[in-house]
Amino acid sequence: MTSGSLAALRAERQAILEFCSGLTTDDWAAASMAQGWTVKDVVTHMAASLRTLITPAAIPAMATKQIERLNDRSVDKSRSRSPEQVLDDFTSWTRRGIIALNLLTAPAVGRLPLPVGELGRYPIKLFPAMYVFDWHTHLRHDIAPSLERPAPPTDKQRMTAMMAWLTKLLEQSHRKQLAWLDATVSLTLHGPGGGTWQIEPLRDGGLHVRTGTTTGAVAHIIGQVLEFPVWGTGRVPWRSCDITLRGDTDVAERLLDNLDLV
Repeated sequence: MTSGSLAALRAERQAILEFCSGLTTDDWAAASMAQGWTVKDVVTHMAASLRTLITPAAIPAMATKQIERLNDRSVDKSRSRSPEQVLDDFTSWTRRGIIALNLLTAPAVGRLPLPVGELGRYPIKLFPAMYVFDWHTHLRHDIAPSLERPAPPTDKQRMTAMMAWLTKLLEQSHRKQLAWLDATVSLTLHGPGGGTWQIEPLRDGGLHVRTGTTTGAVAHIIGQVLEFPVWGTGRVPWRSCDITLRGDTDVAERLLDNLDLV
């Protein structure tokens, strides 16, 4: 999974560089689908997210309890930079960051858990998947639609990496939102990188999300893996997407209404 996620991250980096190389001055200044951010701001954030890993900025990023505000401050500091400078930053910092991740995700180090703000603690080997999700989602759902341009194609490797991150993120970040859950709900997502996961409540009030079947689940949520990053992050209402509910639909609807992955 680690090597696959790193390969997926390299592929996504190349997709971003190719997409951004064709942007005009007006494109860079256009409002993105990320509230309050221009296209240039989003690319600034994507560069900063990996730069943070290999600079002293990692310390406040790990300690913060307001990761979205920290992201906004990081973008604010770079607003005076030109599009060319922002793209150069993305090119250089992501190259360095991927080299660092290649070392940090080695077996001897990769199991070490690090905090990601208020989102929980995750083994370093999962970080490439986290960045794949961040870049992939921003490019396809925040930048491309705002410019009315077709989003670059994706693949099974990238979607698999994204689901590895999103399922672990759900497990750790939604303990409070889903504290009411007292029975297993299954999630099936069709398409490249899809599968079936069981969302299980634990006796200590936590959650466990694991690959599995629908056996023993009180409700079954069925959707498309390519749509999951959109409705799973609240960018669009889940009711407007290709989702089917089976079993106890009240439980399924309540879970979906409480889902807001960062």
